[in-house]
Amino acid sequence: MEREVRTKRIVGGILAMFFAAFFAATLFWHGESSKNYADVLVQKYKPVGAAMVFIEEDGTVRFQNYGYADKENEIPVTEDTKFKIASISKTFTSYAIMQLVDEGRLDLDTPVNKYLTSWKIPESKYDENKVTLRTLLSHTSGLSKSDEEGYTNPLPTVAEAMEQREIHLVRKPGVQFEYSEFVGHGICQLVIEDVTGIKFEDYMKQYVFEPLGMKDTGYENEGENFAVPYAGNGKEVSITPIVMNGGGGVTTTAKDMSLFVKELMRYYEEGSKEMFQVQKNTESQGGVYALGIIPRKLSNGKTVYEHNGTLTGWNAQMAFEPESHNGMVVLTNSDKAYYMTYEMMEKWGEQEIGEKVEDLQIKELHNIFFKLILAVGICTAVYAFFFLHNIRKGKLQKRDDKKYIVRLILCMLLIGIYYFFAYTAIPFSKMFGMENYYLFTFFPKERGWLYIEILVLFGLWILKGTYVKKRMI
Repeated sequence: MEREVRTKRIVGGILAMFFAAFFAATLFWHGESSKNYADVLVQKYKPVGAAMVFIEEDGTVRFQNYGYADKENEIPVTEDTKFKIASISKTFTSYAIMQLVDEGRLDLDTPVNKYLTSWKIPESKYDENKVTLRTLLSHTSGLSKSDEEGYTNPLPTVAEAMEQREIHLVRKPGVQFEYSEFVGHGICQLVIEDVTGIKFEDYMKQYVFEPLGMKDTGYENEGENFAVPYAGNGKEVSITPIVMNGGGGVTTTAKDMSLFVKELMRYYEEGSKEMFQVQKNTESQGGVYALGIIPRKLSNGKTVYEHNGTLTGWNAQMAFEPESHNGMVVLTNSDKAYYMTYEMMEKWGEQEIGEKVEDLQIKELHNIFFKLILAVGICTAVYAFFFLHNIRKGKLQKRDDKKYIVRLILCMLLIGIYYFFAYTAIPFSKMFGMENYYLFTFFPKERGWLYIEILVLFGLWILKGTYVKKRMI
C-alpha cells in the first residue's frame, strides 16, 4: 500500500509540475507585448549576435545591437558589423533590374534569352521564349534546380555553373509559383552582366550601393568587421562561397540596410510601383509574390513589403510599410535566430503598424506544433488518469520481475534515434550533402513543451510497466 501511495504522489507531482509550467508560460506570453519586444525575443531565442534597425515615421533610425559578432574573441555586434543576408539579396537584384527597366534598357516581358549572351536557357519541350525577367523575379519561370551548391576555388562563372547544373525548363513558364533559391535571380545576374558589360558585383557597387551611401555592402565573404556565423546551438562554421550572388550573396550592415529600406520606400512613392505589384500565378502556401519582394496585405488595409533570408549560420528579415514610412531590419549570425526574425516582424507589425505581419508558412508550422502539443497533452492526461484510476481501484499490483526495463530501453532508443536525426549534422551531410544543417533549428521554440509531454508520457508508460493486472481470486 505504501508503494502505491508513493507512486501516485510521484505521478501526481509530475503532472502538477507540467500544468504549472504551462500556466506560467501562458502568463509570460500574455505579458510579453507590454515589454520591449526586441529584448524579450532576444532573451527567448538567445542568438549569438543580432543587429536591429527600426525606422520610424519621421525618418528617425534606431539601432539595437545584441550579443557577439565573434563569440570566441568577445567582439560585440554593432550597426557596422557585416552579415550575410541570404535571400534578401534578391530584393537588391530586383531593384537593380527595375533601374534598368526604368532606363529603357530592359523590359520585364521580353524573352530573357534575347538579353543573354554568355549562356542561354536551352531548348526543351517547353517554350523557352516564355521565360522573362518577370517570371524570373516572381519565381514562376518553371526552371529546374533552384538551389546552390558549395564550390572550391577556383570558382566557376555563373554561366559555367548554369551549364554544370544543367539548368532547363521543367514546366511551362509563368503558370506556377516555385521559389527559386538561387537560379532565377542568378540568371538576372547574368542579364545585368551581359546587357551592361559590367561584372555584376561591380555594377551593383557602382549603381546601387555607392549612390545610396552603402559603403559597407558588397558580396565578399570575409574582411574587417565581419561577423562569424554559428550553426545549430552555436557551432562556429565557415562561409561556403556561392557564385549566383544575385540570389543570396549580399554582405551588409544594419546601418547600410537602413539606407536601402528608406530607398525602397522612396522608390515605392516615386517609381512605377511595378516592383511592388502582386504577380500572376504566384499564390502559394506562403502567400503571394511581387518582383523580388513579398507583399503582406493586412486586414487594416495596409500592405507591408518584406523578405526573409536564411543560410547556415545566418538569418535576416526586412520589412517596411511605405505609407507610414515605418521599417525594420534584423540581421543575425546564428541559426538559433531562425524563428526570431519572423517573430520580430510579427511584433514590429503589431506595435508599429497595428497588426501582426505573419509569414503564412511559419504560421502553419506553428499551428502544426500547437496541434501536436495539444494532442500529446490530451493523450498524456488521459493515460495518466486511467493509470491512477486503476491503481486507486486496486486493479494493478507491483510486478515481481523487471520486464519494465524493456520499456525503458525502448524509450531510450527512440530518444536516441530522434536526437541523431534532429540534433546532429550527420543526416543532412549523408543524405543531401549539406554540411552543418541541423533539423531542430527548423522547429519552433514551442517544441520544448512537446518534448516535456513526450518525456512525461514515456515516464508514465515505463512506470506502468512496473505494474501488472491484479489477478482476481
